[in-house]
Amino acid sequence: MKKAKFEDKNVVVDILTKSFKDDPHINFLLEKSKNKNKLRIIMEYVFEESFNKGEIYLNEDNTAVALWNTSKKEKFTWKYIYRNISFLFNIGLESTLRILKMDKLVYKFHPKTGQYAHLYSIGVLPESQGKGYAKKLINFMVEKMSKTKAALYLETANTTNIGIYNKIGFHVFNTIDVDGHKLFCMNRMS
Repeated sequence: MKKAKFEDKNVVVDILTKSFKDDPHINFLLEKSKNKNKLRIIMEYVFEESFNKGEIYLNEDNTAVALWNTSKKEKFTWKYIYRNISFLFNIGLESTLRILKMDKLVYKFHPKTGQYAHLYSIGVLPESQGKGYAKKLINFMVEKMSKTKAALYLETANTTNIGIYNKIGFHVFNTIDVDGHKLFCMNRMS
């Protein structure tokens, strides 16, 4: 594993855009947006947010990536303000409000103090799936966080992923249902 640098943004965004093309949660969040580049726009946003308030790891051949947000807070800067206003104008008010609502529901279950890591996004290029890259990226953070006894969190709307995450020690602790769209919240104590 290697920690991504800001210069890796296009590589990371490409992996995520290809990986999440048919993701039920992303499609739910963005369904009201009319921007034809909405998937790439949200992935660029996610990269910058995780880069500023967490850690991003790529596998050695740049075919898989994990974006972890930690208990670290993002600084309130002009760049932060610009990124958020730009996102609003590019994605639209309805999708932005839906994203904010889901984020609020998800983060309600994260600790308010202490350390934790939240798997904000993980993607593997379609042609590289099934090779264990996602598991290696997750286990890397599990190992890293085990030194601090911090909890790890993730969410999935894909029920197939629940079994995969169970095998790595994650368990569903809550289900969020918004307009018939279910998001399964999972955690693991390190």
